[in-house]
Amino acid sequence: MRISKSGFASLMLFCFCLLLAPQAASAETIAHVKVSVVDSTGRTGQALVERMTASMQIVAEQLFLEKDTAQIEPVKNDYARLLGEVGERALTGYKVEETIIKLGPAAEIVFKLSPWLDVVNDVQVDLEFSGIDQSMFEVLLAKMPELKARIVRTVRGASVDAVDWAGGVLRQKVRQDMETMLPEFRASVDLSQQGKKVVAQVIVYPVGQTVHDVQFELLSETVPNILFLKTKERLHEKADELRGLPVEFVKKHRAELEDRLLAAVNEEKVVSLYSLKPTVTITPDTETTVEIRMEADKYKIWFEGYGDSGRSENNLSGRVHFGKYISDDDELFAEFSVELDEMEWEFAPGLAHRNGKTTVAYVRRVSDHDNNYRLEYDISPKWRLRAEHFSGTNVNEFGARFRIHEFLSVEYVYSNDKPYLRLIGNL
Repeated sequence: MRISKSGFASLMLFCFCLLLAPQAASAETIAHVKVSVVDSTGRTGQALVERMTASMQIVAEQLFLEKDTAQIEPVKNDYARLLGEVGERALTGYKVEETIIKLGPAAEIVFKLSPWLDVVNDVQVDLEFSGIDQSMFEVLLAKMPELKARIVRTVRGASVDAVDWAGGVLRQKVRQDMETMLPEFRASVDLSQQGKKVVAQVIVYPVGQTVHDVQFELLSETVPNILFLKTKERLHEKADELRGLPVEFVKKHRAELEDRLLAAVNEEKVVSLYSLKPTVTITPDTETTVEIRMEADKYKIWFEGYGDSGRSENNLSGRVHFGKYISDDDELFAEFSVELDEMEWEFAPGLAHRNGKTTVAYVRRVSDHDNNYRLEYDISPKWRLRAEHFSGTNVNEFGARFRIHEFLSVEYVYSNDKPYLRLIGNL
């Protein structure tokens, strides 16, 4: 809101006349001025009243600060009339019905206003999010539950002729709300007027780095991953809902977003069918990683096929593992192996103990009357080290395995027999 040129000229002329007026001896100097604006209809929103109060506070301070009360008292009505004229020019859409001046070291000035004609009776808020997956709208709206209501309270009841400058007040209020509730976002606000109805178009958009891509992985080490083919497609779509979100927002609300995705995972039939315990891990970045693990706590089943490069014999083989957990860390299992060159089968029962990332296993190869000792260490979800001793042939193997994806891994094996590279396909 601005004071017009004619209002400013009137104000300056009045101040000049006051300088020429005689001063009384028993005067008090005005050190503070407090302005209050009251809408006589009681319908104007508090935010607009505060803005009108701030505008008139500036005018009042220019008139009264450092002035003597005895000098002003004889012409107080003239002051009131001048303030009313300035107020009507500055506060577009409102008429100043009365101006009350209480003089003293702390002066008080009250403006009683009323709208010119009609007031805004209906406010429609159209809230949209730009660049965000529609399924994430409810998550973002939950962070600013009062935004729509605050917009309505700000605009409803205002004079229809004050909508233009009310839009500026509203933009400032929305910006402040966004900085508090969703600091990773900004909002643009436009008001359009249709008679007594106002439509507030609010578009919320992300700022800073956003999630451009989602690297998704769903796997299990206790059940065959082939069981999750259809499930993976559906959950990949859920993970892709993170696209467009600010990276800082994902970092800040990571636990909530993981729980949200975990709820979707738990609704999959495969989880209840095989009594699985899923976990979700989100690693926020411009290329965000989403990893879902589907593990069973009662059994362990896997199928692997091996193709070895660098060996002249037994370079194609396969193994099936069936295990039953007898405690949280101990597993009884049986493995069936086959070497495809000569179609030789091997049955091997065993016992494994897991301690954190380390697994120690004893395997008895029944056909060869051979003891097999195995040590495995998981460096990360993708890297695993293996050390294995075959007592019958006195062969030691050391392997470094890298998982390319849930169905394919590669392992470099160093052996005192012969080193080789192994390609592993796992179902």
